[in-house]
Amino acid sequence: MSVAGKAGQVIFQQKSSVYMPAIMCDKGDLYQEYDGESSAPANIAPDFTTLKPTLSFLLTSSRVAEGIVVPSSIEWYFNDVLINFASNVSTNSFGGETGHFKFVPYAAGTTNYYGLQIVKNLVKSSTGASCTIKAVATVTVGNVSDKIQYVYPIPIAKGVGNQKVVTIMAGDDKYFAIREKGGSVILAAIARLGASELTSGLSYKWYKMTAGAWTIINGQTSKNLTVTDSMVDTTGIFKVEVFQSTTLIGLDTQTVIDLSDPYDIIINPTPEDETISKAGDTVVYRPILVKRGETTKAKDMTFYFAFMDSAGVILNPSTANTPSASGTCTYEMCQQAGGNVAWTITTKD
Repeated sequence: MSVAGKAGQVIFQQKSSVYMPAIMCDKGDLYQEYDGESSAPANIAPDFTTLKPTLSFLLTSSRVAEGIVVPSSIEWYFNDVLINFASNVSTNSFGGETGHFKFVPYAAGTTNYYGLQIVKNLVKSSTGASCTIKAVATVTVGNVSDKIQYVYPIPIAKGVGNQKVVTIMAGDDKYFAIREKGGSVILAAIARLGASELTSGLSYKWYKMTAGAWTIINGQTSKNLTVTDSMVDTTGIFKVEVFQSTTLIGLDTQTVIDLSDPYDIIINPTPEDETISKAGDTVVYRPILVKRGETTKAKDMTFYFAFMDSAGVILNPSTANTPSASGTCTYEMCQQAGGNVAWTITTKD
């Protein structure tokens, strides 16, 4: 069993150093489909006025013993427009409407992360196009402040009839993060046909990313999967395939973070901003294993590097199962993925 793992993504804009930001949504990967015109959309699915998804900003650092970092403040942006709040309700006018968002303040033991709840549909406010939610957090250590940001995309498109979509939602209130030894989180697979949830005649297969390959989790064939801390080495990625009768109707992947793990990985990317923009560009990772709270190498280690598209398809199948001291993401991988490339880095032992 490996002692540590890391997950993230190479995108066409992102900064990364010793901090590892993530935005987790309790309702799984968000999207919206609609009929009609974007100025007067109909049959919006899923309906955010009912679903009310919450995005939570999780920030970890190898310099902090407990893993989680609480920012001193946070700002939220919709399509790069700063969201303003009064009494924690957004006041901006998007698409002729206000009150799309609610600010969720940090409260230890109650809401353990800063969050943003979406309470209205975003089709009109984004004129029917895909949109982004960006969090910019201020982290203060001593007299030094850093601004750390993460961008969460929400695809929006016209409906394509009877499309079936699978997403992994949080089956509890832990936002896919294990905070203590012996802890666990629940992953719940949800299948939808338009605005309706499918519940009849479904079966499930769960997988875990292990040593750069998807490995089936034996005996796990129900809608929910309980992930314990023993199943996650700092960071783990899980996949579900949902079948109706014998037909595969969809799949989804989800990252689980173990904030209680004593080890962490400093990924040391070159370039530091993990940016690929043109042919010939690469991002090279030369990670080291550290004890959480430290920045010096704990011991020599080789790693498995897996680069994936949004569906979990491995883009480097010839090298993903071979441990190495470094891993490289290429421009061609970004082209194959159609944009962002997710990655996992896992220790060999």
